[in-house]
Amino acid sequence: MKRFLIATTVLTVLLLGGAIAVIYPAQRADLGWRPAVRPASFAGEHSPNVVIDAAHHNASDARWWGRYWPFAKLLRSDGYRVRTGESRFDASSLAAVDVLVIANASGGAKPQFFGINLPVGGASDRAAPAFTAAEIAALRTWVEQGGSLLLIADHAPFGAANRELAAVFGVTMGAGFVEVPDGKSDPLPFSRGNRRLGSHPILDGGSGLKRIDRLETFTGQSLQGPPGATILMALPRGSEEYIDDGSGALKPVPALPAQGLAFAFGRGRIVVLGEAAMLTAQVAEGVPFGMDTTRNDNEVFALAVLHWLSGADKEHTRQDATR
Repeated sequence: MKRFLIATTVLTVLLLGGAIAVIYPAQRADLGWRPAVRPASFAGEHSPNVVIDAAHHNASDARWWGRYWPFAKLLRSDGYRVRTGESRFDASSLAAVDVLVIANASGGAKPQFFGINLPVGGASDRAAPAFTAAEIAALRTWVEQGGSLLLIADHAPFGAANRELAAVFGVTMGAGFVEVPDGKSDPLPFSRGNRRLGSHPILDGGSGLKRIDRLETFTGQSLQGPPGATILMALPRGSEEYIDDGSGALKPVPALPAQGLAFAFGRGRIVVLGEAAMLTAQVAEGVPFGMDTTRNDNEVFALAVLHWLSGADKEHTRQDATR
């Protein structure tokens, strides 16, 4: 019996080790990533409450194995109070939230092993609406009354799954896969030099952070905002969106103008991004990308987005006025 238990334990370890060896090169969160050392912007009771959604089959969430765990780590280093949201949206679940982050919500689950997608199984309805009509109504009211929303939906199937929620805020999602004219969509640079960055406190150092000079996204989808929305990241002319035509084939159509938007809605604020990997630190095939590289300002951008959504830019302006 003892030998049997030993043999079973050894076999289990070998099988688990083999599984890890096979999937380790796959795209995953870099759990060893550390944010740059900087003074925290918030402390104690004045720290905003940030909830990162994990209740809607999210491909990106902040649980310790999730792809947005590094993003949550960055926010905590800046003094935010961050927790995982495991409840559906209603007035009660949103009552104590200052900033809600929804990243790659979907209509169905995808089998994962510690945050790494498995090449088997999966629901056929991932592109189905991720939110009920009641949840969408609750979110609209919450933002109108002063809540702040960071809505992130990547390339298909996430654009389709988030389309109905985006629409109540006047945002159109392309819901496909973006390709730029030169074919260099992964990574896709947005810089001062190529004039793809807009003008907004998020990008211009409005909350005391450095000015954003270069961002990178990794495919994603395209977006169009409501009148008055600021385009944070503009796609180049001639960009296309490859969309499933219903037969399983991808058909190119003209892309919408942006991959990032910021705007006010009632008393609240909204940022919508058409690509998710840019706001976290990941590794694929041993190569770091997103915030996990020094060639872009994605880490500062992530903080700047949260600073604007949580009103830190207003506080910074008040401080400047008293000096």
